[in-house]
Amino acid sequence: MQEKIIYSDIMALEFNEDYQDDLIYFEEFGYDYVIITKKLTDNIFIDWAKETQFAQLIRHDTDHTIKKQYPVKNLKELKEIINFFTDDILY
Repeated sequence: MQEKIIYSDIMALEFNEDYQDDLIYFEEFGYDYVIITKKLTDNIFIDWAKETQFAQLIRHDTDHTIKKQYPVKNLKELKEIINFFTDDILY
């Protein structure tokens, strides 16, 4: 079962925020739609959903078609995944 990972922990891990102009989304939720990700390789990234606070490891092909998704269990596992794919040392 997945555990929520809070926004401040995600930002401390240097995830990127890509704000989208979506007036319908803004009118419904009261805030801008934002895609929050961390690129690990050319074809693998982590996506964090602001609404659920869950993270997913995603692998896609060269045309960005998603091939596999893996739900990240918790903050500890998220750090382990980042450590595996990068030279970052996270504790």
